[in-house]
Amino acid sequence: MFMEQKKMVPPDGGWGWMVVLGVSLVNLCTRSIEQSFGLLFGDLLDEMGVKTTGSAMIMSALDALINFSGLLVGPLIRAFSYRKVSLAGAFLCSLGLITTFPANNMGHILITYSIINGLGVGLASSATFVALNNYFVKKRGQAVGLSLAGTAFGMMVMPQAVKLLLDAYSFRGAILVLGAFALNGVVGSCLLQPANWHYVEEQKEVEDGAPHKEMETIKETDDEEGDIFEDQKLLSPKLNSEVLVIETLEDLGKQSTLMRKGTFPRNFSTLSFVGTRKRKVSMESVMSSYSRLDFTGSSLQLHLETNHLPVDKPPEGALRRNMSYPGVQPKRRRVIVPSPALEMKPPKKNNLWQKIVEFMDFDLLKDPIYLNLVFGLSMFYVAEQNFKMVTPFFFKSIGYDKQDVATFLSVQAATDILARLILPPICDRLTISKRTLFMTGIFVLGICRSVLAMQTEKKWILVWLMVCGFFRGSALINFAICISEYSTLEKLPAAFGLHNVGKGLFVVALGPVLGIIRDSTESFPMCLHSQTFLIMLCCAAWSLEYSIRYLKSRKKENEPPPVS
Repeated sequence: MFMEQKKMVPPDGGWGWMVVLGVSLVNLCTRSIEQSFGLLFGDLLDEMGVKTTGSAMIMSALDALINFSGLLVGPLIRAFSYRKVSLAGAFLCSLGLITTFPANNMGHILITYSIINGLGVGLASSATFVALNNYFVKKRGQAVGLSLAGTAFGMMVMPQAVKLLLDAYSFRGAILVLGAFALNGVVGSCLLQPANWHYVEEQKEVEDGAPHKEMETIKETDDEEGDIFEDQKLLSPKLNSEVLVIETLEDLGKQSTLMRKGTFPRNFSTLSFVGTRKRKVSMESVMSSYSRLDFTGSSLQLHLETNHLPVDKPPEGALRRNMSYPGVQPKRRRVIVPSPALEMKPPKKNNLWQKIVEFMDFDLLKDPIYLNLVFGLSMFYVAEQNFKMVTPFFFKSIGYDKQDVATFLSVQAATDILARLILPPICDRLTISKRTLFMTGIFVLGICRSVLAMQTEKKWILVWLMVCGFFRGSALINFAICISEYSTLEKLPAAFGLHNVGKGLFVVALGPVLGIIRDSTESFPMCLHSQTFLIMLCCAAWSLEYSIRYLKSRKKENEPPPVS
């Protein structure tokens, strides 16, 4: 008896929650400093005479390295593992921050903070996201939301910590302490064990009674006549010494004249009969119809010539599947159908570019839906990164000191964390796609940020920051899942990596433009409104795609069925 091999699947829990803890720790140590960039580097950049455009260039270069590292993520994870890639990323992030402490010009900051630190953050964040998707399927939203809570918690605590460090040690001492803190990301990376160490057996519900054996002998009786599938006969030529040449299936059907007779034991694969008693005859191809034939234990041979086979109707002698007749052995009867010789063509060799495309999974770039997905996510990402950089300068421009700025950033991060803790279990139970939930969240977020740009009173700034923080958290819990929801697990590292590259390209192209808008208009509110415009471009592009797909589906439904 053949034993069915158990399918192993991700645990959706178990050690996966330790992985969530590890990813959260990596995010806390490597990404929480980003929102405090203006607070940490503000005085140093003022001493250097660097304006908003220069700050935008530093942040754009940082984001570019974070995202362009996506080109390396897929091959590196395939060659090593997501744990080793995350370890390397956490170490590079710490190295970049530590080597920034003697900086006295913009070029030094670009090399150490933007390039080395950015490369480390990109490798660590991509590797940890792939790790989560290998451990979770049904609870993926909860896992990603909890892991991102580490980043949000860091964004809430980090502004206060940066202010205290600046007061105690100035910029150079503060950046050294932050670099040492980032090294704790190595500890979180150590928790990212290979997922196949913790796979569990897939649980299947058995609906129709006891499980069936792989093979069992069924005695045929007269009562079995009712079990014959519709429009099917047995193939059994007369047993004599003639040689019959069959050229078409019609000839083959004419020879199928032996009536079924009881008393012969037959072996059936009962797996074919689990679930229903009747089955449609597939006519997708002639060979698929004849794949049902099993002549185990018989000397009967068929050679089919496909160019004589009808494809518009089932053959007269349709065959029953998985049967053998040990009691009937044709002795001198042979059935021969002439068939042409098979021509074996040598496989085509891929050139260098085709090998690169296959290795890097560049075929994803042929998918218009994937490209539109990357476009929308990139638009939001540019707006989000620019908002984190500009807001400290905006609050400073309307008369608030470092303590107030730190309080504002912490309040926004607090509601961000609240959304990441509350919403993921709810979103996982909804039938709405994560992409639609993300688009709804950023639409409201863009409007709220434009309203925030018009506020000057402290109480209203705090109110709108709390609202913005909540909707920011609701959007970011679904940001990366939009990619994993669309991609298969095998393509996920490449899909996420190319998505990061797309974000990097848009950051390089549009990040400085937002800085130029601010410097030319000398208006921070105008810069914030420009970020909202980018968010609305994402919503418009995705809404257009949804409309096109909806119209195509309606058109397909209204098409008359083909006449048979």
